[in-house]
Amino acid sequence: MKRMLLLMFFSVLMCGQVLAQSRVITGKVTDAKDGAPLPGVTVSIKGTSKGTITNASGDYRIEISGPSDVLVYSFIGYGSKELPAPEGALRNVELVIDDRTLQEVVVTGYVDIKKKDVTASTANIDGSKINNKPIQSFDQALDGLAAGVNVNVQSGMVGDAVAIRIRGVNSISNSAQPLIVVDGVPLNTATNLNVFNSGNGTRFNPLADINPNDIASVDVLKDAAAAALYGSRAANGVIVITTKRGSKGAVNVGYNTTLGWARGARIPKVLDGDRFIAIQNEKASNANIAAVAADIDVNQDGQPDRTNWIDEVFKTGFSQTHQLNFSGGGDKAQYYGSSEYADMKGFVVTNRLRRGSGRINLDLTPKPWLKAGISLYASRALNNGVLSDGLLAGSTVAGYNAPPNVPIYNNTGDYGGYYLNPANRDLGNGNNNVAFRLNRFFHPLTTVYMGRNDNQSNRTLASIYGELTPVAGLKITSRFGIDYIQNFEDQYSGPDQAGLGFGFNGLVQENLLRLNQWNWSNFASYSRTFAQLHNMTLTAGVEYQYSKRTELFTGQGNLADDYFKYIYDGLFAGTDNSFTGGTASARAFDSYFGRLAYNYGGKYYAEFAFRADAYSGFGINNRRGYFPSGSVGWRIYEESFFKDNIDFVNDLKLRASYGVVGNSEIGPYAARTLYGGGQYADVNGLSMAQIGDPNLQWESSRKLDIGLDASFLRNRISLVLDYFNNDVDKLVLDAPVLRTVGVPASSVTTNIGAMRNTGFEITVNATPVESKDFTWRTSANFTSIKNKIKKLVDGTDIISGSNRASVGRPLGVFYMIRWAGVNPQTGYGLFMDKTGTVKMYNPSPGVATADRWTTPDGSTKVTAITASDAVYLEGVTGYPTWFGGWDNTLSYKGFELNIQVQFSGGNSVLNTTRQGLMTNFLQNNIVEIEKRWTPTNTNTSVPKIFLTDNITTQTSTRWLEKADYLRLKTVMLGYTFPNIKQKLGMTNLRLYVAGDNLALLTGYSGQDPEINTNRTANIAFGVDSRGVPLPRTFSIGLNASF
Repeated sequence: MKRMLLLMFFSVLMCGQVLAQSRVITGKVTDAKDGAPLPGVTVSIKGTSKGTITNASGDYRIEISGPSDVLVYSFIGYGSKELPAPEGALRNVELVIDDRTLQEVVVTGYVDIKKKDVTASTANIDGSKINNKPIQSFDQALDGLAAGVNVNVQSGMVGDAVAIRIRGVNSISNSAQPLIVVDGVPLNTATNLNVFNSGNGTRFNPLADINPNDIASVDVLKDAAAAALYGSRAANGVIVITTKRGSKGAVNVGYNTTLGWARGARIPKVLDGDRFIAIQNEKASNANIAAVAADIDVNQDGQPDRTNWIDEVFKTGFSQTHQLNFSGGGDKAQYYGSSEYADMKGFVVTNRLRRGSGRINLDLTPKPWLKAGISLYASRALNNGVLSDGLLAGSTVAGYNAPPNVPIYNNTGDYGGYYLNPANRDLGNGNNNVAFRLNRFFHPLTTVYMGRNDNQSNRTLASIYGELTPVAGLKITSRFGIDYIQNFEDQYSGPDQAGLGFGFNGLVQENLLRLNQWNWSNFASYSRTFAQLHNMTLTAGVEYQYSKRTELFTGQGNLADDYFKYIYDGLFAGTDNSFTGGTASARAFDSYFGRLAYNYGGKYYAEFAFRADAYSGFGINNRRGYFPSGSVGWRIYEESFFKDNIDFVNDLKLRASYGVVGNSEIGPYAARTLYGGGQYADVNGLSMAQIGDPNLQWESSRKLDIGLDASFLRNRISLVLDYFNNDVDKLVLDAPVLRTVGVPASSVTTNIGAMRNTGFEITVNATPVESKDFTWRTSANFTSIKNKIKKLVDGTDIISGSNRASVGRPLGVFYMIRWAGVNPQTGYGLFMDKTGTVKMYNPSPGVATADRWTTPDGSTKVTAITASDAVYLEGVTGYPTWFGGWDNTLSYKGFELNIQVQFSGGNSVLNTTRQGLMTNFLQNNIVEIEKRWTPTNTNTSVPKIFLTDNITTQTSTRWLEKADYLRLKTVMLGYTFPNIKQKLGMTNLRLYVAGDNLALLTGYSGQDPEINTNRTANIAFGVDSRGVPLPRTFSIGLNASF
């Protein structure tokens, strides 16, 4: 009994001790500025899930477990506080408004500027929006993330080119791509490393060499004030990439992996075998021609042969990326390193990109006045390309066109077992009458399985810098960087492959491209504050750049045996089919630049920047150009009359800028008179190849920007507004000269054109909800833009297909014959002539050519519709006139849901994919053709079909479609495991699932309104010619760190 009483006594004593440790803390949370109570503040115990929120009076009550507990006070728009548990039961806390957004830094490459002090137009994209995405290059992720930045992912082929336009297109004949800078070093400006088929065979985007997971942030410099220090290279804007670097603290090791599956999102629906035969023979019947399509049974299984070529060409792609990284450092050294392996199999058969890369970023501070560092990145990529759009032999084009009533394979085993025509190795004819086809049928699979279209890219990006601070406020920097690219393009066409392979009895072609560039910058910055109010920063420097491009080409046909697929001595028959060649070019810059920034008490701002560039590619009379800019700003918020009277506004700044920047992206010898090998009668010699212009100079962009930055409701909402006007003059164009003077191409390249881009941008960032467990952050941007050509050579249009550059109209305006629909009584197509008069075309057999064009009722003959009846479609171009995005992140405890929406519109796309697949010749068609006019189906937009009728399907507005769209770009759901350090010794463990390009709302009937098979062309923009659909991707991933 005594023992029981003793046990009870000690139990009560222990409970008393526990109760003494576990106690309740109460208090009030207020605004440090005015003492106002703050409702909704989260009060939690650090390292646990235990917490509460303040009530409407700012009061809170929380139970702690012991004196070692740390209380965390956090509230949107305010800085968080961590305080140890008080000795007593009361803890009142004051929170200070958090101005972190104002302290964020805009990176320009030469100077870093606090966001609150920026008087230029810029945009920042956090690396988290780019990391862990199923993409081949970082530029694919930018669309919809920043106002003024329009990105066209123009094809579903892995590694293909991407078009980036910042505030519209700013050139007609030269590149409109922005300058890209990585860690202060400008990249080579090439947009495609492959050269075969004039660069339109298999393409490779050099930005696919760069690991997106290494990127910490992307800054977009949009106006002249932001980009002026890049002078002659800044007309198209500048994208500044900052890679991840180390920081002080313990060593952190991370592993990231992503697995993804992709399919074509909107693949054309073509006819199956039975419907193909029916439609082709209906074409023939309407034209009084015998049947042109019939079954065949090559494998003799008693069933007619059928092939779904779309399923043979388009598969499910699989991608995987694995990255290992480490970072850390102390007071004198910080480091970041990573290695990556990516294997991305596209959804087009055999299309694949593999990349391995490694990075080391090291920053050293051996003395307080000395800092130095290196950045070294190396990558190697192997791209298994596939010929696609633009080529009849391309597997995708061939797959769209091929008759589905013939087999894949033959029954003899010849030609690798594929069903081929013995005469030319085209796809076998079957029992189809190919005399009525428009183009040859290539076997969709022999292109990829009997040949190769590979390229292997090796890239080294490296820089070394030193910073010296001899006195307070003065920093002297020297930075030397290189961008070395070597691309080996390797193409093989087998002897049984239609085209070059069959023609040359096997053909190997190889091209070695080297792009070597170095850049050396030396500059000094001095910052000082006078009388506590006058803040000044002065920067001055010099910069030199040298780029060299070399190519070596070799080819060999008539290989001794189809076993040999590479060039080796003695393994080809004779030397008649040997090819060699090579090119070399170089260009260089030397530059001087300076910047003076002043602000008075963080209230009034003025900035002036200047750069003088000399470029070797321009004429001797205009080799150096001068690019000034200026900007001013007024932080109204800092005025006492505003700050003391308006509480809901936390910052308000007006800014304006104006400056001149240039575009130097022309050929390295565009200003030179060039000579090359020539022949006069039978005499060999030299002849003039190009007439130079000693006055040739930069295209010049005069940029005006007026903007407003504001934040509201304790920084819960921020707003950025910009109006911009970009006057581009001295556009480089080919001016015609009389043919009788003997000038090559009868033209001289000179500065003669002008155009203008104007528009406005809106960006809104907000945190509508932030509570203890749930947070919703959202960001939306919208851009509206207009373009107008002001001047061309003699006011004459520049023609590119159905698009034109025309004075007084937007660039790329469509110039076309107008389609007027289908006559419901006859099924014949209707067109408008130049005056708007409707005419009907009757392709019926037995009607004389001169009698085919009539009035819509068929009673009167009229003149034919010809190219002279084409008209300007005023205001209609392939360039969007408005675009933007909406990004949302919702967090609940450990869960995080990210939803990105992208939209664009105001433009049209010429859907020549649809035009080509609605042909009246013998060829497979899309299912739309089944809506054709028949006596029982008279209310339709598809005319009656007649074999070989190519007038009804001619290029007209019938194929021009509005390209407005709303895309569900990304949905990502992640879960971060709590208390993972205590449980597993890890610092982070996150799993996620994601979907990309999940849904598309559009009236466009083609594969995707974003596709542009003319890629980076400036005039003929907005053409979809059998483009490869964009992928729809589902992925899972893991982020782990220790």
